[in-house]
Amino acid sequence: MNTLAKILFTFLLGALSSNAFAVTNATYADVKAAIENTLTKVEEAQSALDNDTDKAVLIDLITDARQLQKDIANNALDVKRNRASSVLKKARSAVKNDDLVSARSALNDAANRYKEIQRLYASTH
Repeated sequence: MNTLAKILFTFLLGALSSNAFAVTNATYADVKAAIENTLTKVEEAQSALDNDTDKAVLIDLITDARQLQKDIANNALDVKRNRASSVLKKARSAVKNDDLVSARSALNDAANRYKEIQRLYASTH
């Protein structure tokens, strides 16, 4: 009886674990929205930089964009997403160091990269 209980417990635990940790694939709409939200936030950061917005606000906008880009869950886009994220990181560092010329350049580069991601995703779906 003890062995049967252990087997049943192991089976039940395995079934619950596999369901609890199952990862669902993001839908087309989810990925599309994540790309659009990220691009919108990058463009907000660009606009804020052009309007001489406070440094802390700029950093928050760039950080928000980096967080939003994490929802771009598509294996074909992961490399491009990671590279664009690195560019956002450079922009944030440039703002922290009061190098607004580099920040502007990095934000323009990031916006172009996310537009490219958007174009690629739309062309494959």
